[in-house]
Amino acid sequence: MTSTPLSHPAGRAALVATARALADRALVHGRTGNVSLRTGDGTILITPTGADLATVRPGDLSVIDAAGAHREGPPPSKEAFLHAAVLRARPDARAVVHTHSPHAAAVSCLDGLDTDDALPPLTAYYAMRVGRLPLLPYFAPGDMRLAARAEEKARTHAALLLRHHGPVVAAPGLDAALEAVEELEQTARIHLLLRGTDHSRLTERQRTALAPQPPYPVRMFSALAIKKALDETLLEAFTSTTGIGVDGVYEPTNVLLDQIEAGARPDVLVGVSGALEKLAAAGVLDASSLRPLARVGIGVAVPRGAPAVDVSSTDALVRALTSARSVAYSRTGASGVAFAALLARLGIAEEVNSRATVVEKGFTALALTDGRADLAVQQLSELRFVPDAHVVGRLPGEVQHYTDLSVALGADAAHRPEPAALLRHLTAAPAQDAYRAAGLEEPHP
Repeated sequence: MTSTPLSHPAGRAALVATARALADRALVHGRTGNVSLRTGDGTILITPTGADLATVRPGDLSVIDAAGAHREGPPPSKEAFLHAAVLRARPDARAVVHTHSPHAAAVSCLDGLDTDDALPPLTAYYAMRVGRLPLLPYFAPGDMRLAARAEEKARTHAALLLRHHGPVVAAPGLDAALEAVEELEQTARIHLLLRGTDHSRLTERQRTALAPQPPYPVRMFSALAIKKALDETLLEAFTSTTGIGVDGVYEPTNVLLDQIEAGARPDVLVGVSGALEKLAAAGVLDASSLRPLARVGIGVAVPRGAPAVDVSSTDALVRALTSARSVAYSRTGASGVAFAALLARLGIAEEVNSRATVVEKGFTALALTDGRADLAVQQLSELRFVPDAHVVGRLPGEVQHYTDLSVALGADAAHRPEPAALLRHLTAAPAQDAYRAAGLEEPHP
């Protein structure tokens, strides 16, 4: 009996990494503290009640809705309502971290605090990562009356300090939330060290100039061959950790090139390596950022549940193609161009094309699901994107065609940190696991 896959696996992994980091940095102790992440579908992943953040696992996480109601998994943290309230108040935020870190908790117990600004602006990084810190009145842990007060204050403040309790920080992504709660704790420590001494603070003008700013989204153009890896793993992990949104356009590389020729300028482009090299030479892309990403071969698929087709040799492939009722392939994609040339080379172009289902663009395996074709030919990663298609094999080695994929920054985006962060994410070693799972291979050195 197979178990049901966990929802949002990349988000779960990112949340667990943040929980472990909080424990490693001594920002939580024992079974205190909790972390949440708003997912792309609006539900919220959150650590469960009584969790030890040093040992929590992806399968341990709870799922709540925007109102804080439990939906899946073990019982959520008793402060799940607080996370939901803060996220409702801050549409720019995806992550919330709540700790009982000792110095911030100590400050929350002091008399005479400014309830609108409990910690003074002592350092530039506190002003950049935290901003202003209002103090909320005491409520017992789990007291849901806190929700309304927290939601009200969170509309104008990303960080809150709970009286006799600890800090709550919201941020666009988990990395920023972790950095903010750590900076808040360090500033609380500095504040306690300076009590009773003469010391200066940032001026209001200095502080305002350093106020936290939300990251800009990245506009990405991508070939269809890598869409499965991006959609299922890489982009969720990227946005969860960095808080940077990605506006993706997915088309065959030739279609993307037409859009660029018409004036479109993506921040990041993923596509056929040769095409990107030409764009870099023309100054459309930043040549210094051009990186090999993966390569992918062509495969053959049938409708799920249909008898397998032998494509293990060139002779077997010819028999399969000429006996098929209809073969679906793409007109504009790199695999379709190569397959059309292969049909001509094998001398079967007229026979196959007389009843072929030629798709202008998109996933050819969709023609299997609606009965237009009984064989689909396309890059393996694109075939795998259609769950009702069964990949029976790849083209034999002697007729196989590999497409090399690369990634680069747009020339106009090379100076911006957000596109550069996405480029690093897509080319980092962990991304190769997602590419392999989607049917791609490592690029040639």
